Amino acid sequence: MPVARCRIQRAPSQFGLPTFDAQRVCYYYVRLFRYPGLLLDRFSKAQLEEGFWAIQGPNLSCSVFWLIWNLDLPFEDRQECVRSMVDLFGGLFANEPLGTSVQMWWDSLCYEWHCGNRNRQRGGDDLSMQDVMFETLTTLLALDSEICQDAALHGLGHLHHHGTEELIQSYMAQQSCLPKKRREYALAAAKFEVR
Repeated sequence: MPVARCRIQRAPSQFGLPTFDAQRVCYYYVRLFRYPGLLLDRFSKAQLEEGFWAIQGPNLSCSVFWLIWNLDLPFEDRQECVRSMVDLFGGLFANEPLGTSVQMWWDSLCYEWHCGNRNRQRGGDDLSMQDVMFETLTTLLALDSEICQDAALHGLGHLHHHGTEELIQSYMAQQSCLPKKRREYALAAAKFEVR
């Protein structure tokens, strides 16, 4: 298998540009997301919070933020990385909500559609990845966890997927006892008006 290389987006140093094996990093993310239980025994909550901010954000070229758009990786691998996040949320975040990294996870990954950098009408990865994220957020919204549901609503509010309003209406119909604040937030997400 050929080694996919990504370059960190910064000025070259005297030692040259650092590279990494994107396929291997993607594999490790999937493994981490599918089996997150070992993390609680090895890291403090503060360390996990900092680590998950690094994983989701754009500051590292090996972050999930960049990896899911790396065209050197097969779409199937990038898709599996996103789908494996259901296990991360259900297996870790539902039980250990940490801090803001959990709530903002999908903000980091979906905001590209909200600000117009990604557009479903372009087709290709913009359309395909939006559908994968929508399916993943749909699964998260169905988990019996307020943390997971809140994160899913936040992501849906930025993803701008055409199925969002119908999904959220269905969610609200099934959750007849939603607190007023969550109901208002769900309605805002359905209109892509979350902050």
